[in-house]
Amino acid sequence: MVAPLLPPRSLPAGVAIANMSPALSVAASLSPDVRKDIGIQVLSRSEPVSHIADKHQVSRKCIYQQGDKAQRSLDESFSPFRGDDEVLFHLPVTKSWLYQLILGLVLICHSSYRGVVELFRDLFDTSISIGTVHNRLEATAERAAELNQGQDLSGIEVGLHDEIFQSKQPVLTGVDAASTYCYLLQGVEHRDEDTWGWYLLEAMAQGFDPDFLTPTIRLPMAVVVSERVRQQ
Repeated sequence: MVAPLLPPRSLPAGVAIANMSPALSVAASLSPDVRKDIGIQVLSRSEPVSHIADKHQVSRKCIYQQGDKAQRSLDESFSPFRGDDEVLFHLPVTKSWLYQLILGLVLICHSSYRGVVELFRDLFDTSISIGTVHNRLEATAERAAELNQGQDLSGIEVGLHDEIFQSKQPVLTGVDAASTYCYLLQGVEHRDEDTWGWYLLEAMAQGFDPDFLTPTIRLPMAVVVSERVRQQ
């Protein structure tokens, strides 16, 4: 004997069925508003959980889950305000991280060596000497120089050259006009044409072959050297 087919149960209002697949349960298709209403009903205890489950054609477990979510949201809303003392994140401080902090303070914040020492002492309760700060910067500068010497400068079309001074020492500078990439930043004892020509030759060994150079007044020899090397 074959059991008679029962008519399909109609879904309650608020249940999305447009994209419902056979594997998708009724509980998973409940809209956010319906879930919120269920949570409120559970907290208010306006009717038994079994009645709410039957109304929405879901299990009592699903109803209890919505009630738990609503309770957590309510607890968070009325929890004591911690203000500025609330822990935002935990940061594991290692020696490598401290070395990075030294670079950030000096290169980004333009801090003095003594400022770095004072910050380590006052905020981290850590003693660090001015010599350590200097040595870390020197070691990083050497590593940066190695990386810079491996850069391909063939993509520079317009080179901008100028002279700046650091503690009364001349520094030769070269910047790509398009990207503002600094391909030359060299402290020197002299800033004559021959010195400029020497460092431009080094840049050309890395593919530096611009279409146009914009020198300062003191750079006629540097431009001549650049043009001669480029024509070889």
